[in-house]
This record gives sequence, C-alpha cells and structure tokens, in this order.
Amino acid sequence: MTDIKLQTPPGCVWLAQGHDFLVYGDHDYVYIKHSDGRTWDIGGMYGNAVAALITWDERYAVIVGCGIMICDLERFGEKVTEGESWSKTPVAHLMAEPDILFESGKTWWFNDVEQVSADEYISEIRLATALTDVHVGIYSLNPQTFEFRPVPHGEPIR
Repeated sequence: MTDIKLQTPPGCVWLAQGHDFLVYGDHDYVYIKHSDGRTWDIGGMYGNAVAALITWDERYAVIVGCGIMICDLERFGEKVTEGESWSKTPVAHLMAEPDILFESGKTWWFNDVEQVSADEYISEIRLATALTDVHVGIYSLNPQTFEFRPVPHGEPIR
C-alpha cells in the first residue's frame, strides 16, 4: 500500500520514489516530497524533467531532462542557489545553460537514469542521452564528486 504522504499531487508527474522521498514534476519545476509531508522546491528544468532516481542509500536524487540535477537529500529543505559544487548549493544543475540553450553542444538532453552500483566509496549512476543529442551515448556519473565520463560500448559495471 502506498503511503498517502508520498502520493504525487494532482496534475503532477511522478518521476521516482524511495522509502522516504518522492520526486515529481509540475511542468518545468521539480519537487521532492519527504515522507513527513514536507516539500522541497528544487528548481526549474527547461522542457520538463523526463526521468529521475533516488539512490539506493537515499543520499541523492538525480533528475534528468535538459541537463542533470543532483540533489543532496541530507540537505533536504535548504535554500537552493545557483552553483555547481556542494559548497554552494544542495542542488547542482549541470549541463543546462539557459543563456546558451540552443547553441550546439552546450546543453545536454538526457532520457534515462539508472543506478548500477554502490559501495561505501562510490555510487555509479548511468545516464542515457536523447538519441538526437549531439553527445549521443551512455555516460557514468558519480553524484558525490560530479565525475562524469562516457561509458565505452561493452564496459562492465564497476
């Protein structure tokens, strides 16, 4: 049975759910709801978020669409500011530069996200770009360090 506190509000799109968190979108805006009823507005994503995940340990939420949003769930509710490092903001929005959105190669479009491994040192997330993106392929992301790299065809999961 679904916990009533973690249901998606009417008119919104369910993106991912863990034990204590629900990620949902309302047009260009993304929210995370905690099982205690609090809601965190984590910001906008041009063109709507298309997929998300909550890591197995519920430390991070990763949302994809136009770029990548990485949310540190241990900092749930903190004010979100612009920034691409954990020292500046609890939510980093990467590879989605709105001022140069339509310049070829400046913005990345992703369609899917999946966690493939985790241990006490590293959590590996794999992301798939849109087939029409100039960077078409599968990429690996470490949400803690923001390490981002292409995954060569056939590379095994770490």
